[in-house]
Amino acid sequence: MIQQLNNEVDELSDRVGEFIRYWGFKNIHGKVWCLLFLGKAPLTAAQLIEKTGVSKALMSQTLSELLEYRVIDCVDECIKNRRYCSNPKVLSVITAVLRRREKEMLGNIHKRFRSVESFSEEQLDSVGVCKVKVERLGRMIKFAETFLNSMLRFESFSFKSFPKSFGQS
Repeated sequence: MIQQLNNEVDELSDRVGEFIRYWGFKNIHGKVWCLLFLGKAPLTAAQLIEKTGVSKALMSQTLSELLEYRVIDCVDECIKNRRYCSNPKVLSVITAVLRRREKEMLGNIHKRFRSVESFSEEQLDSVGVCKVKVERLGRMIKFAETFLNSMLRFESFSFKSFPKSFGQS
């Protein structure tokens, strides 16, 4: 029974890892996050290595990256046996990832776009690029930036009064 449950938890964390991979992370990121999220108590790197079967180096890198994105927290400062837990502020986690990764990515796209946009219609035409479509792409990039910035403002939004807004208690 216990082995079966351990296998099921392992399979669940693998599936979460696969899902997280679609967000541009590695499978191990999702697996570690899931194990920390489900755990009754914070876990050490050694415990996570035992549960996942990965190398010490990979676990160290994984924990460092998850901490950098604020997906997990270190619950104590003891260097030897640091314990980790998932960040309970899910909205904060999502916005931290969006702020760090997608905002930077959109900034790079916008920079490249401004470079292409600066060319004349004749210059663009000479390489088979339509000026009207460049302008349209500019509007799409601006919309994406506006949408992302709107999503990032949700970090400070409180859902506590949400049910009351619909007459629910």
